Amino acid sequence: MSFHMIIKSNPISDLPVSDPLQEALQNTLPLFAQKLKINHFSPTQFVIPDAAWLFKYVFMDQKMRRELLPSNAAMEAGKIVGEVLQRIYADTIYKLHPVKKKVAATTNEKISKDAALQEEIEKLKEYVPTDEKDSDKKQKYLEEIPVVINHALDGLKKLAVASPITCERQISIQSPEGFLSSYLPTVGRIDFDFGSINNHEFGDPSKESSPTSQADALPHKIIELKTKWSRLGKIKKDGNRSFLVSPLPATASFNHCVQVATYAAHFDFKVPAYLLYATKDGYTIFDSTNCHHLTVDGMKKNLQIMFHTFRRRERILALHEHLSREEIIEEAAAMMDMNLDHPFAWNGMPPELLKEAKLLWKLS
Repeated sequence: MSFHMIIKSNPISDLPVSDPLQEALQNTLPLFAQKLKINHFSPTQFVIPDAAWLFKYVFMDQKMRRELLPSNAAMEAGKIVGEVLQRIYADTIYKLHPVKKKVAATTNEKISKDAALQEEIEKLKEYVPTDEKDSDKKQKYLEEIPVVINHALDGLKKLAVASPITCERQISIQSPEGFLSSYLPTVGRIDFDFGSINNHEFGDPSKESSPTSQADALPHKIIELKTKWSRLGKIKKDGNRSFLVSPLPATASFNHCVQVATYAAHFDFKVPAYLLYATKDGYTIFDSTNCHHLTVDGMKKNLQIMFHTFRRRERILALHEHLSREEIIEEAAAMMDMNLDHPFAWNGMPPELLKEAKLLWKLS
């Protein structure tokens, strides 16, 4: 499959009708965005270098990413943990409406932990591993998931789960006051946001000594959940795979903090934000008391760092917006280092797609 074939096989009709921003932004998008059929950024796009972003989010559209880019056992296990917790506690979950084909708030019918786990674990059982190593991980994570869920529940209890509980709230920020932001909005989904602290489901409400929000009285909380899974070890003498338990992080991931900052910006940084990590061995929580990146000043700084990246990418594309879609991509690629040795940007890329990427960067 050639570069030209892939580009021409993705007409506007192939764009997912579920995209909530497409109609609203169609008349306001800059020319390069209209030609390239892109309408937003996300914290996930910030994490990878420019070249990988260009290939995955401009060269490829959402339909191609979903169909051609493989998942992995760790990603699937993480999804299951989140979905089990949502099934147990969420009052509202933002989901794709089956008829309207847009993401909308839906009322969740809560079920027990055991029932939720039984239903969701089947999804990982049905997951087809990408290779033998991924298969070994799948089997290991099937054992670890119930333990990780229990530790995540302990973390939520520590944070005092409060109703109403909303999961996967879809947010969008564009041109926030005080920032040099990108033309395109930045979108995301919040794992959990909690309502009144006086109506908590369980756990003891506590106050940060140096709150994320300057208003102590604000009861609302944003919680981003991250899971970490055991890593592959060596093959033992009996032929079985050994695993190394992933320790709880001593510090919060910068990229995760940028993600949380995006959510906080949606509420003008007036809502306390928390980063909860759960593993096989326990949980840990980061907030403004133990992580500078989650203070108001820290989040504002990190949000601007993210915007700088998006603005740079927009400028590169805008330089060539008088050209065709295919030519814009080719010219933009010529200004970016493919960075093939990046530790994760190209991981899991199917051979045929990686071959196309190398051709685009004239490395094959």
